Amino acid sequence: MTMTTVETDRLILRPFTAQDIDFLDILHSDPLVMRYILGRTRSHEENIAYLNRLIEWQADHGIGQRLVIRKEDNQPVGRCGMSFFYGAQVDGILSYQLDPKAFEGDGEVTRVIELGYTFQRSEWGKGYASEAAAAMRGYGLNVQKFPELHSVIVKKNKGSVAVAEKIGAKRLTECLCLGSPAWDYLSRL
Repeated sequence: MTMTTVETDRLILRPFTAQDIDFLDILHSDPLVMRYILGRTRSHEENIAYLNRLIEWQADHGIGQRLVIRKEDNQPVGRCGMSFFYGAQVDGILSYQLDPKAFEGDGEVTRVIELGYTFQRSEWGKGYASEAAAAMRGYGLNVQKFPELHSVIVKKNKGSVAVAEKIGAKRLTECLCLGSPAWDYLSRL
């Protein structure tokens, strides 16, 4: 499947290519950017694996994070789009992981489509996350016809919570995201 490029007034959101590894290395090397994602930075090798997974999802399923480029200077500023998240009840609590194998022995695992966004710290507070997330929410629900999109956000991540609420996502339930207390936000038409 091919993924299309999505544009807003200020941004271009295009599928990732192998040439984007340098940007991911920069984005994922900032501890403040990564504190609510993994709780640590990603190595170059981890970024290569992440990028390969994105490209595979793009080809096989037509979903994935997109590189977010600022139109005015053609510079990448972040990433935004859909990913697969896997959820299961663990000790009575809904828990989400990136890999379904993390739940072996924990019962039924469900796959959801998660709308996420990550931006360089220098770009925070400029409205890019809300603009990109709103565009991808609309694209996912209206064009790709997904019945719903989840945004699983660590509770302490006030900026991402504000973005989810601004684009109309509704807080569904408490959960765990990669082991951290989180909210599961839901977007539907």
